[in-house]
Amino acid sequence: MEINASGQQEPLPAEVHTRGLMLATTAAVGYSAANVFLRSVDHCDPFWVSCVKAIPTILVMIPWLLFRFSKGHRKLPTLKAVVLLSLMAFITHLFGNVGFQWSLDKIGIGIAVPLCLGMAIVTGAIVDGLFMDAKPSARTIGCMLVLIVAVITLSIGGEDAFASLKHELAARDPNTPLLIFAILSVIVSGITYGIFGAVIKTAVNRGISQPMLMLIVSTAGLLFLLVLSYQQLALENAVNLESWNLSRMLLAGVCNTIAFVALVSALQILPVTSVNIFNASQAAMGALAGVFIFSEPATVWMIIGIIGTMAGLIGMKRS
Repeated sequence: MEINASGQQEPLPAEVHTRGLMLATTAAVGYSAANVFLRSVDHCDPFWVSCVKAIPTILVMIPWLLFRFSKGHRKLPTLKAVVLLSLMAFITHLFGNVGFQWSLDKIGIGIAVPLCLGMAIVTGAIVDGLFMDAKPSARTIGCMLVLIVAVITLSIGGEDAFASLKHELAARDPNTPLLIFAILSVIVSGITYGIFGAVIKTAVNRGISQPMLMLIVSTAGLLFLLVLSYQQLALENAVNLESWNLSRMLLAGVCNTIAFVALVSALQILPVTSVNIFNASQAAMGALAGVFIFSEPATVWMIIGIIGTMAGLIGMKRS
């Protein structure tokens, strides 16, 4: 939406809206690919995985900022903005990235992704409506409700997924409390991502450049997670340092960087709610990856959830 001279919202031009949806789609595909790589290293320390995943973003953002600097774009964020973004980065990396990564070998990617997205959609809608002055339309709300029902339906299969993945756990007696804690961990992760999306949009609207924003968030997160990884003795575990595992962590970071660039760009065009809803295609992609790549159980609930997710996305595209 754009704001006209009278303060009313006007629809975005068709080409701008299409560009926003394409960027949101790129973000969804990129994050889905990253999730596949993350699922493949769910036997490694979640703090260390999240730490290594941040490296590609930093390596891309530094030359991007230097290029912008050479072109005269030399505006730096205030110290207050850096501190606030760093604090948000700590929260997002810990409760978002680490919490999500920790849950993958317990409930699987097919359950974790849609559950996380469902909470991100709800949280983003609340934040967007209350603080971002972008009230969703009735059609958007309807599509959002369809998607929420779909991801809840997908989440019903969590117990079956947990039962099938027990052999992957190091715990001697994987039980119901562990399942509940894994689900709660993903729920908190989704809430964190929903809030983080709103923070990104606010920071960009206040003049912080996209590469600067990503560099601050990634660097602060990497330093924070590196300390936690050291405290968890992750660097003393040979599995975490195997080249094959490290390469998959880095590939997850590359996909995450591409998705992050697309996401931030989409958030400059579309409301947080719209981006989150369109980004919910990750639910279907995550479920399919879980079944066909990682042999996670394909239940009736999962199939119904995928159909519901695609129905919501089609409705959103038409609106």
